[in-house]
Amino acid sequence: MKKTVVFDMDGVIFDTEKLVLSCWKIIGDKYGFEGVEEVFSQCIGVNTVESNRIVKENFGEDFEYERFRPEARQLFEEKTREKGIPVKRGARELLSYLKVNGYRIGLASSTEKKVVEAQLEQAGLLMFFQIIIGGDMVSHSKPHPEIYQRACEELGVDPQDTYAIEDSYHGVRAAHAAGMDVIMVPDLLEPNEEMRKLATIYPSLMAVLGYFQNL
Repeated sequence: MKKTVVFDMDGVIFDTEKLVLSCWKIIGDKYGFEGVEEVFSQCIGVNTVESNRIVKENFGEDFEYERFRPEARQLFEEKTREKGIPVKRGARELLSYLKVNGYRIGLASSTEKKVVEAQLEQAGLLMFFQIIIGGDMVSHSKPHPEIYQRACEELGVDPQDTYAIEDSYHGVRAAHAAGMDVIMVPDLLEPNEEMRKLATIYPSLMAVLGYFQNL
């Protein structure tokens, strides 16, 4: 029986994808570049380096991503300071169940590790995770499997004996390529035929909790 679960963070544990896109929409309106939501939707599940590549591919090599990114981050932090980090329904219940029942729990996020730890601490969820791998700790972004391979290595488990819980296409591809048993809980991206082949689809984390309870 598999007793290890590795989570993605944004869009899985935190309901932050819409919030991030809204911050970039504000930046786009302020500086006059269009198509922000379409372009930044392509960045869901990837790290900063890959996001930079995607953005410049769409807006041009002269686009000052590194100039605008801190401003978008500041907007995000202002919103979360005011209202808190929005935790997905069922996240706390699922994490608690897994911990109480002896599962190893890891996290593999394309976000930088220090940001991941700060947000989990703010939400009161940091103590659930035995290991955290951030996007700044690997050479390749999702959909490359490196981040999940490293998470399994640090947890001391075989990827084939491990669940991954993801919301993005890139994340599902990465976890599947690593050889994991992938669960997709869709957020902004609805599952397509490829996702249905690579992952088991659940509508919510509460449904995932029900699956583990019935094992």
